[in-house]
Amino acid sequence: MKNLEFLEKMLKVPSPSGRELEIQKFIIDEMKDVDEKVFTHHNFNVVHAINLDSKMKILLSGHVDEISLVIEEIRENGTLRVTYNGGVRAHCYIGQHVNVIHKDFDGKITLVPGVVTYLPNMNKGFELNDLIVDLGYDKKEDTEKVVTIGDPIIHASDYQMLANNRFSSRALDDRLGAFICLEAMKRVKEKGGKNGVYVSTTVGEETSDRGAMAAADQIKPSCSIVVDVTYASDINYRENLTNPVKLGGGPALTRGTSINAKMEQIVLNAAKKLNIQTQFEVASSRTYTDLDGIFPRQGGIPSYLISIPLRYMHSAVEVCDLKDVEEIIELITQVILDINEDETFNMFD
Repeated sequence: MKNLEFLEKMLKVPSPSGRELEIQKFIIDEMKDVDEKVFTHHNFNVVHAINLDSKMKILLSGHVDEISLVIEEIRENGTLRVTYNGGVRAHCYIGQHVNVIHKDFDGKITLVPGVVTYLPNMNKGFELNDLIVDLGYDKKEDTEKVVTIGDPIIHASDYQMLANNRFSSRALDDRLGAFICLEAMKRVKEKGGKNGVYVSTTVGEETSDRGAMAAADQIKPSCSIVVDVTYASDINYRENLTNPVKLGGGPALTRGTSINAKMEQIVLNAAKKLNIQTQFEVASSRTYTDLDGIFPRQGGIPSYLISIPLRYMHSAVEVCDLKDVEEIIELITQVILDINEDETFNMFD
């Protein structure tokens, strides 16, 4: 896959929901030769743009925030009690190495190493409040010298290539989506596309939709394509997964009440043109992605959701297939090139 190094660099930057500033600065620097304009927002949301003179404004959205634990209490024995920041699953942290992200008053960021265990003699399962984060200190006052309440905690793990072009890392949800959107914008520019492309490297998706709403109101797009991950059900690791989505099966296209019918038609036509195999999933109400924050804004923004099949979501070892990633980049690029500047996205027209 092209430019995998860019994705790997993105994954190196910790970006818990609410602490996205550093990764946004990194992406702005990486995209400086592509962007014609960068829109920033006080909530850390950033939108990268090309073809500003076009009346067709296509907003792409992939979120850069990741889930994390958050320090809620520093105990007298020096250990930490934690709460959630996004869709945390307590069992995914047991026996894991972690980093506490501490930012001091001068803005210096320090990664403080620790480990996660749980209270002994628990034969009936455990909850988040049962987790113990141990930094190695024995006293509260020593721990307070290096971390503070509110500091986020992420898995201390790195990316890894697996067999069959599979790739594993924490935070593929949704660095993959942001990476795909940025790469699609690059390819549109390389191919001489004329439509306006606005890529929101969105913040706060895991907690509040604040970035998606800000991007929609700031850009006022003609339409929107959201890229996020979806559960792969090909190894049956969750019995309640009913969508037949598998790694390597191509882009997962969404059918649901929030999806614009004309945009669906355009996406399907582009996939057929490129001979890209697709698969489908159903979102009968909310999609639990940036689309929920975008499509109701400005009186209703025509929106579509393309998802990346992912195994082990919200863990330290999320797994994707790089073939799917490349095909979604190709598909979105083609969709942008195919959209007519005068397209209304209204099935009554």
